[in-house]
Amino acid sequence: MHHVTKVHFGPLLSEVRTKVDSKRPILRYLVDKREGLKNTHPKELLVSDFSCFHSPFSLPDITEAVNLLLTYAKTNRKILLYGDRDSDGVSSTCLLAFFLRSHPEFQSAHLEVMVSSESDPYGLCKEAVTKIKKAKPDLLVTLDFGSSQADEIESLTELGIQVIVLDHHEVPVRIPKHCALVNPRRTDSDYPEKKICTAALSFKLVSAILFRESSEWNKLYAKTITNEDGSTEIVYFQNGIKVQKGSSTSSTSSDMAGQESSKSDNQIESNFDFSKKEVHPYPEDFTTNVPLDDERKLFFYQCQKIPQFFEQLEEETDLAGIGTITDMMPLVGENRHFVKLALESLTKLYIGDKKRKGLKELLKELKLNPNGITTKDLGWSIGPVVNAAGRMGKTEEAVSLLLSESEADAKTKAKNLLSINEERKERTKRNMDRVERYFARKPERTGHEVVYCYEPDMEPGVSGIVATRMVDTYKKPAIFVAPDNGDARGSIRSYGPENVLELLESLSHHFLHFGGHPEAGGFSITIDQLPKFESELYEKAKLWLSEDKDRPKEHLIETDFTVLPEEMNEKLRKEWMDLEPFGQGNPDIKLGIKNAKAIHLTPLSGGKHVRFHIVGSGSLKFMIWNKGEEFQNFMSKHGSFDLVGSLEENFYQGRSSLQFIVEWFGKSETK
Repeated sequence: MHHVTKVHFGPLLSEVRTKVDSKRPILRYLVDKREGLKNTHPKELLVSDFSCFHSPFSLPDITEAVNLLLTYAKTNRKILLYGDRDSDGVSSTCLLAFFLRSHPEFQSAHLEVMVSSESDPYGLCKEAVTKIKKAKPDLLVTLDFGSSQADEIESLTELGIQVIVLDHHEVPVRIPKHCALVNPRRTDSDYPEKKICTAALSFKLVSAILFRESSEWNKLYAKTITNEDGSTEIVYFQNGIKVQKGSSTSSTSSDMAGQESSKSDNQIESNFDFSKKEVHPYPEDFTTNVPLDDERKLFFYQCQKIPQFFEQLEEETDLAGIGTITDMMPLVGENRHFVKLALESLTKLYIGDKKRKGLKELLKELKLNPNGITTKDLGWSIGPVVNAAGRMGKTEEAVSLLLSESEADAKTKAKNLLSINEERKERTKRNMDRVERYFARKPERTGHEVVYCYEPDMEPGVSGIVATRMVDTYKKPAIFVAPDNGDARGSIRSYGPENVLELLESLSHHFLHFGGHPEAGGFSITIDQLPKFESELYEKAKLWLSEDKDRPKEHLIETDFTVLPEEMNEKLRKEWMDLEPFGQGNPDIKLGIKNAKAIHLTPLSGGKHVRFHIVGSGSLKFMIWNKGEEFQNFMSKHGSFDLVGSLEENFYQGRSSLQFIVEWFGKSETK
């Protein structure tokens, strides 16, 4: 920990309170520092409700997807939902499946659910295509993959299988034919948010289905606006989207199977006579808790007119929030609202009688705080357990739990899923021990721009976790590879803002498959190709990083504030809690403490972890995970030290307490 190059200590709390002109100076200072939040209206920062969501009908191909699902569900043709193995894939698949199974209009739908397992390569691999052909669906919905697999999709549509893709990964130039591809990253997408996960897209699809089935569908609203030159014009809206003559609120795919190809249901023809259609006045007097743009305000107004609309959607937010956190989406804009509403929904689920029996039993088995589920619970408890099933080749176990319909069945499956997670932890530990020995034998391997590790005795299924730990240790992009079903599978994780997909693309001729996000990717490769891959990797990595001007040239930790030991308490933490949820794009508040002195030091787990107090902090506990021995060695040589970390609530055995989690300790070289 103490090898950090520099620490930039933020201002003292007293300085901020003196200099920032605001009723809440600490909160105002933090908001202004955060790029993704500083332009957010204060009320939208403090309040989250369904008014904050954009209409789903600006997503490309969403109307086609809705029409297809309604048509195939109501005619009892076979619908196959096929999801990816990770938490977002499982969450998005179960969200849509649960809705279709529980909603009265779709309960008779011929629905089948599949998910990929850890033994399958990524996406629509040949194994997945074989399974799909064997299932013989009329309609296939892929969730969390499919955007970059036009050839495979077209091979299925040629067999008469209609395809919907719900995905948020990077989209290539070629979009598959005869396919509804719902992806906000499409270059032709008008959707305001580009970085939302597939579970959020499942939520959007469900809300679009409910709206499509209502009397508000395709109603035309008009608003008269005054231009800067004093002239007036009429702006029209349909389904929460501004429309003009010749425009459409949904991008269309050509020649949709089983539908008219001339226009979508939500398209207004260029020669349409607006005066001949019933036009409703824009609700000028309608008020919301949060100041909204015209489109969101109107869509919320329309949704409020639909009986039980928000009540039906409330429970769907839970899995959307879990997917958002675990897939590391930036917690700004809609993602922020998804997670906040998910926490409310999960808390109600925990203490109430809701439909999701499986998720409720999982919360109980995890022994989470019934007084309020937190973002940390999503990211560190619920998400990893759901993810563990896929990592251990047992994705179906997570799906089976989340779709459970009885408490007894759900309780058994929740215990089973926690047992799988314990297996995952043990496998991770064994792999990490091997990684440490690997670099101890070959320390020169840590001198490259990218740290790489492969040995034949590594165990599969946890490569992403191990790669992330390698990044934390070596402060560089990291690749971890393990044997897997006769081949090998690797994961890459970024250290800074570099795009790991660019590196994988430059090495793609070695891979069987690859994919992922700019921050995290994966690939499969034959074992005999690994030596060639590694030898080329280091040269490609040099070129890759030399072109990345934003890459940090040194490891720097920046704190939001410098605090005195006596200032840290629950009252201080409450000053910024309105910034929750914390995570990707909106990190937890980082505090710096200078010249601290430890007392009452207690080694834990044989010295692996350590708990202590510092002089002046009262009863506040400080925790260091996985670096206990290093801290004790450091303490034996230094009388005082600097700390960087964050305050968090700890819930254990029915009791809550405040603690300080140490991210870094040492003697800082101040920037």
